[in-house]
Amino acid sequence: MKANLENTTVKNLSYLIKSSCLRAPVNTPLEQLAEMLCSSDRYKVYLEDPEGRLVGVIQAKQIAAKVLELSRDKSEAEDMLPAIAFALNAQAGGELAEAAVMVNAETLLKNVLELMEQNHIREIAVVDGEQRLVGILEAKNILSHYLQAKAESTL
Repeated sequence: MKANLENTTVKNLSYLIKSSCLRAPVNTPLEQLAEMLCSSDRYKVYLEDPEGRLVGVIQAKQIAAKVLELSRDKSEAEDMLPAIAFALNAQAGGELAEAAVMVNAETLLKNVLELMEQNHIREIAVVDGEQRLVGILEAKNILSHYLQAKAESTL
């Protein structure tokens, strides 16, 4: 069976969508988001509004950069950790988050890959019609699908 990848949509690859991504309310403190990231194999947390709509994404590197920034503000080591902990608890993830790059079920695979390349990301959020997070689509899984389709087309 030869797959036409030009006309493939996200819906055609729904079996590749991972629903096991990290999610949190947009007002979650940075320290809690950092704990979520450190206890998982993920590097992003998708932030949702009270209605469950995707409103942003925060990466581990953004939180780490914030910790580094805060540590530069303190010259005394004994003052540094309490100050950082306070700041991370006082600041919500939504304040530091970036806009989420997202697609829906009807998005063409070629457009998904273009968005990933343009935004220098290796996973993309898949949302429903109300912008609720369905899951994520990873570049490595798309590549796997392509290689499998290519192998099948040579048979």
